[in-house]
Amino acid sequence: MKKINSKLMLSFEFHSLLKDVLYNFWLIILAALIAIMGVYIAERSVYKPEYTSSATVVIRAKASTSGAYTNFSASSEITKIFSDVFVQPSMKKLAARNIGEDSFQGTLSAAVNGDTNLMTISVTASSAKLAYNLLSSVLEVYPHTSEDIFSDAVIDILVDPQMPSSPSNKVTFSARWSIALIAAMLMGAAIVLISLLRETVKTQEMFEECVESKLIGTIIHEHPHLSFREMLLKKKRALLINDAFATLRFSEDYQKIATKLEYMYQNGGNKIFAITSIAENEGKSTAAANISIALAGRGYRVILADFDFHKPSIYKIFDFKDRNGVELCDILSGEISSREFKAERYKKSSLYLAVSRTCRKDSSEWLDGEATNDVINRMREEADFVIIDTPPISVSADAVSIIKKADKALLVVRTDCVSIADINDTIMSSAEAGAEFAGCLFNDMHKSVTLLGQMGADEGGYYGHKYGIYKHYADHNRQLLSDESFRNYSASDRSDTL
Repeated sequence: MKKINSKLMLSFEFHSLLKDVLYNFWLIILAALIAIMGVYIAERSVYKPEYTSSATVVIRAKASTSGAYTNFSASSEITKIFSDVFVQPSMKKLAARNIGEDSFQGTLSAAVNGDTNLMTISVTASSAKLAYNLLSSVLEVYPHTSEDIFSDAVIDILVDPQMPSSPSNKVTFSARWSIALIAAMLMGAAIVLISLLRETVKTQEMFEECVESKLIGTIIHEHPHLSFREMLLKKKRALLINDAFATLRFSEDYQKIATKLEYMYQNGGNKIFAITSIAENEGKSTAAANISIALAGRGYRVILADFDFHKPSIYKIFDFKDRNGVELCDILSGEISSREFKAERYKKSSLYLAVSRTCRKDSSEWLDGEATNDVINRMREEADFVIIDTPPISVSADAVSIIKKADKALLVVRTDCVSIADINDTIMSSAEAGAEFAGCLFNDMHKSVTLLGQMGADEGGYYGHKYGIYKHYADHNRQLLSDESFRNYSASDRSDTL
């Protein structure tokens, strides 16, 4: 049994990481807004403004009255001593008593300005007036203390105390943005860490290391090629390999898968393949459609049957929306005789579609009925290949019932979508229920963002890019898949239904 390699527990894949950051960018913005709001609330509820009043004094020896900096060394030493004297409790008590207060309701500090004889005295209090009054009182009463300590020292006020106009501990606008930026960075780091630690399949190497199933094929990420107007209108376009804008790498990925199904058919007689997935939006319907097109392009008569009755989509992919043909769900439910079943031909190809356009929630009641078995047996007799699109296994229990009727099942695993544990559990539980998996299709794999890839030293970096630009390289492949060029069947051999 495969186990997740400890080295892969912290797995990096650029596009997956970028997707997580972009999809969750609103959380980063929200974290920044919450931080700003938190600062604002703190300012209004917890924050207590403080005001600081300061004054600068010059301390010199009396012997140096001829100049402020004469005998500089002695004056500097005296200044350092006075910086301790000014903050003594006796000084505070004396200053408080001088203005009629019982105690000194503030914080007194004194600091020497470098190696000079200049000293800054500051008082911080709960109000601007109180801070100013306390500092003024300190400067008024200090001569009584200084005379007792240094009779030869002279203290002159160089800068008088001022009434503070704003709090000294206020939160500035730049501080708010700094806090918001830190909060946003922390949220971004959390998103990145969660992305790196998420145990999903992000690379082909990780798939081969951790998933307990054979890898049938890898399908590269293909851009939907929507116009700007279509993107604004949120339109969706099916990613089909016979599309004029499809890259050769995308088409070749499905051709390789078709080759493997062809091998299973020729060597094991397997002709009915169920395409399923664990979760929604993993690309199973697109995969079923493209595999059918690839097989039909090789001259095989192919029936693509949409058994996803909870959310049918094959008719949308092939633009069968406006047709009024018999729906597959009506036949399987017994509302119409199974003898009336006729798959509709897709344009002038050897591909036939058995579609449903109506969502049916009662499909589990008749999927195991005789009508379903009769229709599947008729498909087996009339076609070389039958590709069945099923509901996602995690969404509907019908999926396993349908898979058991197929010769082989293919599980579509989209990059960074379902956890590795869920993939392995699904494969194991489905096999125990009687389903036979041929393997998995690793879908929507992005090209590696590497220097060699961008310089053209690997297939994903150069050839996939160049073939997507220079369309004449892909013309031959698209010609094989075009409406008029499905091989081995001439127009007279084909009927519009089966």
